[in-house]
Amino acid sequence: MKVTFKKDELLLAITKSLGCVSTEKTINAIEGILITTIGEDKCQLCAYDLEKGIKILIGANVQSGGSAVMNGNKLSSIVKYMPGEVTIETAEEEGSLATISSGRTKFQLHYLAGDTFPQMPELNPDRRFSMPQKLLKKLINQTLFAVAEDETRPALMGLYFEISEDSVIVVGCDSYQLAVRNAKLKTDIVTKGGETEISFLIPGKTVAELARLLEDKEELIRFSLTRKHALFSFGIKCGSEEKEATLFSRLIDVPYIEYKRFIPKESKTFVEIDRNALEDSLERAAVVTEERIAGQAKSNVRFQFGESVLGVSVVSVSGNFFDEINIDKTGDDLEIYFPCKYLIEILRATDDDVLKLSLTSSYMSMIIEGATPTGDGSSFLYLALPVKMRD
Repeated sequence: MKVTFKKDELLLAITKSLGCVSTEKTINAIEGILITTIGEDKCQLCAYDLEKGIKILIGANVQSGGSAVMNGNKLSSIVKYMPGEVTIETAEEEGSLATISSGRTKFQLHYLAGDTFPQMPELNPDRRFSMPQKLLKKLINQTLFAVAEDETRPALMGLYFEISEDSVIVVGCDSYQLAVRNAKLKTDIVTKGGETEISFLIPGKTVAELARLLEDKEELIRFSLTRKHALFSFGIKCGSEEKEATLFSRLIDVPYIEYKRFIPKESKTFVEIDRNALEDSLERAAVVTEERIAGQAKSNVRFQFGESVLGVSVVSVSGNFFDEINIDKTGDDLEIYFPCKYLIEILRATDDDVLKLSLTSSYMSMIIEGATPTGDGSSFLYLALPVKMRD
């Protein structure tokens, strides 16, 4: 194999692929990137860690065809410092050294034969839909923080998607907080059975990688789904050209929690509050809330909802804190405690200047929503689970 690439295109494809390169050091091939020639003017780069994978098609000058697997991190470092166009040439004896050159600069790197690289499953998707890259990236960033990392509850280790003809709902939950985002848009959903609603659960690691790859643009990302797998097809900008990328992932094949059951139905206290004022107050409270007890960080903050003022206070071994924020309240006065860290995460994910807080009691979750209805019907809802404090 002998192929010449534009440096910027090759480096972009390698960089975008690194998130799917295995770090487990179990199989040599999946620590690498598979480079395969296609015709005389294209090459495909592929990375696959057995859970998620990516394929990117870029232009190339193919002098002789073939395929090879090269260590992803080393290849990235080499190409990064090349002065110009990059030529990759493999020896006739498979598994020896590949020569990577640019001008007078030359490296040699061990490689594996292309047929040692594991094949991604061939899919026959039965469900498809699409949405803008920019919107998906925003929805992920506003919900991913609530995905759990506890492997004993696999259903909570992913983002849950509910898709209909005119909306996308994304849900994350880790038992301490619930994040629900509802975006109104035309999805162009197509299913073999004619269903108009579908749902699926994407692993958190895949979603994080997808957010890293997506760009803030209106071009569509296309979803193709089977029961156990998903393909995400989208364009990646390289200079003035668009390169096609396909991300592959397993889906979490377990039922998701009935998240709507956890949302309190009959709140008794309703509060409207300035989001920035509340976030600033919690950031100040966090200075003295971190207490490490038995190896765990405790960071509870007390909310005292009065007639027109919210009192925010902390008493800890590090020190004390008190603040007041003006509010517009209807309903009963209430005292409730929350982990400061989780509340700050929720507030950073909201995008309304004024928030509506709905509370039922000191022991039930607080609902956080936007106080102003949106023009297109999109909405968000977050739940924060309170902490029961000893008297």
